[in-house]
Amino acid sequence: MKRKTSKAFVYLGASGVHGIGCFADQDIKKGEVVRVWDGEDSRWVTTRQVDASRHVALYKKFGIRSTGGYWVPLDFLRISTGWYMNHAADPNLGSDDGDVTYHAVRDIPAGEELTIDYRLMDDVYDNLQRDVAVPPTAPAKRPHGKVPRKKRAAR
Repeated sequence: MKRKTSKAFVYLGASGVHGIGCFADQDIKKGEVVRVWDGEDSRWVTTRQVDASRHVALYKKFGIRSTGGYWVPLDFLRISTGWYMNHAADPNLGSDDGDVTYHAVRDIPAGEELTIDYRLMDDVYDNLQRDVAVPPTAPAKRPHGKVPRKKRAAR
């Protein structure tokens, strides 16, 4: 199924989950593709290369762990906003390809933090429990001046 791409721009802001997070400047409809990654923005680094690197702490903290190594930003000085997406046990973005294409799994209002489930990023490794303890859930902070919307009933 061909998905429509959202016209929302993704920006960085203070996260209610952990540190910095990704937010959309306009509403995103369920099923729309959300542009958070530049497909040319990552490279593969083997575990051996990571362990021998002076950047080992960066790779292990921010990389996506997979069998044999890590997917890391091509350049830590110029990275896609997607590298800042935080984990949620009940995320608002999902991926059909398990890669860099994310879509809204429900309607997302402008200003809500965009989240993914780190545990689904690799078939073998649980990227939630790798090197940094990230809370599985946290109450979302609403952006200043935004009126909270009613939450949908749980399914």
